[in-house]
Amino acid sequence: MWGPVLVAVFYLQRLAVDARRQHRTWRHLAWSAASAVMTTALLVLGSLLVYLFWYVGMWWMGVVLVGFGIWPMIASWTIRHVLVPLGAYRIAYYAAFGARPGKDVPAYAMCVAAWALVYDRTGKGEAWVASKRDARVPLGDAEVIATALMAVARGDLDIARPLMRSALLLEENHPFIRDLAGEWLAVDAAERGDWKQIADDGYAAAWPATPLTFFLEGVASRKVGAAGAPGTTELWFRWLAAPHRFTTRHLREAAVPPPPAEPTAAPAEEPELVLPPEKAPLPRAISAHLAIAQRVQPTPTALGATVRAWDAALSDGATHSWLARRALELDAPLGAVDRALREVALVVTDDLARIADAARLGSPASHGPIGDALGRRLRHGRLDALEAGFNAWAARKDDHVSKRNLGAARAPIDEWREFIALRDAYAAAVLAGGPELRRLAFPHAFTTGSNMAAWLWNQFHEYSMSHAISKWLLDEALAVGDTEAIELGNRNTSLYVRTRMNED
Repeated sequence: MWGPVLVAVFYLQRLAVDARRQHRTWRHLAWSAASAVMTTALLVLGSLLVYLFWYVGMWWMGVVLVGFGIWPMIASWTIRHVLVPLGAYRIAYYAAFGARPGKDVPAYAMCVAAWALVYDRTGKGEAWVASKRDARVPLGDAEVIATALMAVARGDLDIARPLMRSALLLEENHPFIRDLAGEWLAVDAAERGDWKQIADDGYAAAWPATPLTFFLEGVASRKVGAAGAPGTTELWFRWLAAPHRFTTRHLREAAVPPPPAEPTAAPAEEPELVLPPEKAPLPRAISAHLAIAQRVQPTPTALGATVRAWDAALSDGATHSWLARRALELDAPLGAVDRALREVALVVTDDLARIADAARLGSPASHGPIGDALGRRLRHGRLDALEAGFNAWAARKDDHVSKRNLGAARAPIDEWREFIALRDAYAAAVLAGGPELRRLAFPHAFTTGSNMAAWLWNQFHEYSMSHAISKWLLDEALAVGDTEAIELGNRNTSLYVRTRMNED
């Protein structure tokens, strides 16, 4: 009798989890309530049976019942609320094998052990978890998420965030592990007050929701006034279903939809930079340059105004006349005025290029001594940096072979982190440089990326990693309209990708 009841409980739990992950509707709350009631009844019945076995002297039957009947129902709760907060990464690892985490049990165990490292104050567990990760080949989303959690334990949140999100690029999909990743990203965004990120439709569609993520999504939807935001009653039920209710109570109370915005007339121009009132172009350009140099975060509008002010100043006849008079007064040699203008243009271009690169700004649409030079400088500088990055990426093949011959080959996660860093640098450069830079940079990216994807697929059987690179290249080929690259990309991405989750 115990077996059918246990199966029924597990089935109810699965319905609740699937409803939450896939649909994010009130149905998950109903299934969760039914599952909780039946699980509680089963735990009470199981506890009574254990006591009965102990009372009649059959204690060993009680141990068997706890191991096979009770522990699977409380394993996830115990890991989350007891073992992880204690930093007991080894115990959490082995305890996870009884939590029914799907087909690839060691993957879930590795990730909860990495999660426990966040609370481990000894600092000795990272090498232990890393050894578990490096022993698993090929690379999948579990290894990436475990590495991101280890970065969280070290306090490297700027590394952990993009690494955590990069798991979505991989074909291998462990729902239980992506639950953890999505929850961490939601909690991290909530701590930073970035409710828009949580409420984004792409975020909700990409990450399956845990009860805590489901609640935070409801709070975020109400805070940003998104369509379909839950009402007060539904938000209460989400809060009740989520853990850490005492800690998150203030979020539930503060999740008030914003008042409807009153219609206002749109300003004619964005008043981001106020130029000085001088009529002379040169003082205006100097004042604009000083203003943008003092900004913590320069904006495209401010950069464009500064470039246009310099173009006007260096092209103005009054500026040329003033420089000519000063040259005569100083008895300067012939050509001093032109040389002075070139030197000023060079210094200004260098400084504005530094400011634009630091703020990842594109080149303003201004034609003149500064606008044209700055456009060339930013385009060629970013293109050269990307080509250097792709060349270094291609050189990793030979370096990997030599290291493997010496018995010190890099782990697959190192190759993945190199690709993610290069992809992010490419995206930032393309965002700042625009379509022209994208067209210029793509051929080098396509050649190097295709070779690396083939190398990883054929030599190391890193199918998920290779497939992710091919998908990225196909997206870029579609963006620039390269028909040959699109054809090759379609062939590469149509290959069957073997993962631990789809193996027989």
